[in-house]
Amino acid sequence: MNPKRISLSTALTCALSCTLISSSVYAQSSMNEVPETQVPATSVNSLPNTTIDEGWWSSQPKEKKLLYTNIIAASVIGIWGLAEWDYGSEDWNNADEGWFEQDSKYGGADKLGHFWATYTFADALTGLYKNWGYDSKTANTYATISAWSVQAFMEVADGTSGSQGFAWEDMVMNTAGALTSVLMERYPELDRKIDFRVEYVFNVDVNSIFDDYSNHYYSMVLKLDGFDAIENSFLKYLEFHGGYYTRGYEDDDEKDERFLYAGVSLNFSRFFNQNGWTKTGKTLEYLQVPYTVLKTSHNLD
Repeated sequence: MNPKRISLSTALTCALSCTLISSSVYAQSSMNEVPETQVPATSVNSLPNTTIDEGWWSSQPKEKKLLYTNIIAASVIGIWGLAEWDYGSEDWNNADEGWFEQDSKYGGADKLGHFWATYTFADALTGLYKNWGYDSKTANTYATISAWSVQAFMEVADGTSGSQGFAWEDMVMNTAGALTSVLMERYPELDRKIDFRVEYVFNVDVNSIFDDYSNHYYSMVLKLDGFDAIENSFLKYLEFHGGYYTRGYEDDDEKDERFLYAGVSLNFSRFFNQNGWTKTGKTLEYLQVPYTVLKTSHNLD
């Protein structure tokens, strides 16, 4: 896979996620609506030059918003692919990328990137669709289909490119990410206990933050805050990480290495939520604050 394709895929996800992931917080606010105050009609009519204009987008029903959002996402990918990735240049092209072998293109870091991107994209869209008026289950169902379909459209389009190629391994990881979003939405108690995150650090020069895999850590995080049996207030701020990362794959002069790691950190999401910064707290369920995890690593090579 060309790294440019990974870059846009993850870039789209990050851009949407940073904007939308906190919208799940907005949806919750509708549960605590303030009773409306009755205003006499004459008080509205008496205001000079008063107009009520929702705007075109706000006036659209949620079904059209969902449709337009998916069309726009697919269109951006299609236009970019025609311009930059020679979509349509081949009848069909398969790419054999491998999984987590040392001799695979990125040692599997790109596969975890696909998992995280689709999972985060689905969660972000779930919050957005809730905000538009869908109930939680329906919102997550549509969001999962949306996220998976956008990624699938990109992968299938890659199959028509001589420089890209269809990678079934990516489709498997996209599917796993989408299904994980469903699992977490269906079982909130599990979601309270587990996060899937990416951490970006500065081990090598920054080329593109989305595919600088030598600067990435991917982790599954166990949050003690999610266990009601733990009553100690300090322990509730602790998190335990288990993760994977690779180094050297972007530099021909460096050895390609893969690592497993374990770590411990503070729960920054809990801190921000308790202090009213709920949007930041929600975002930090997906993004790890750089250099805040105390790690011990095992080199697989």
